[in-house]
Amino acid sequence: MTTSNIATEMTNKSPHLLFRQLLETLDDLRRDSIKALKEADKSSMLGLTVRQGSAISQLKLMLEEKPQGIALKDLAKRMQMTVPATSLLVETLVTKGYTQRTQDPDDRRAVRLTLTEQGLSIFENVYAHFHEEVDNRAQSLTSEELQALARIVEKMQH
Repeated sequence: MTTSNIATEMTNKSPHLLFRQLLETLDDLRRDSIKALKEADKSSMLGLTVRQGSAISQLKLMLEEKPQGIALKDLAKRMQMTVPATSLLVETLVTKGYTQRTQDPDDRRAVRLTLTEQGLSIFENVYAHFHEEVDNRAQSLTSEELQALARIVEKMQH
């Protein structure tokens, strides 16, 4: 099937089906990147639930904007969870050694969350392979297709 035939077939699909295919593709990329991990890293990943892995990922991304630490309520909001449920999730990650709590110097009642070296290592190992998988699959796209994808992603973020 040619690129134009694929494009025509895709535009005939409803948007929710296209997004479902996109999510399935991203899930495949995530699975492939975990399969590519070294055995030691894979075994530590296998001890995490999907929600715990997501929390580590969200913390890492949020820490890029706020390296001093993330408030529990901000993580809860990002993960679309209640604060009590997020608190339990974070407690598990602290116990496993992936995150740590520090006292907020501006509000002694509040804590800030950061990743430990172990949590950061898991994130970096998984996402290094994830980026490799994305780059490999993106090689089949033309520069025009990549530019169109960039425009679509930008529009969808607003």
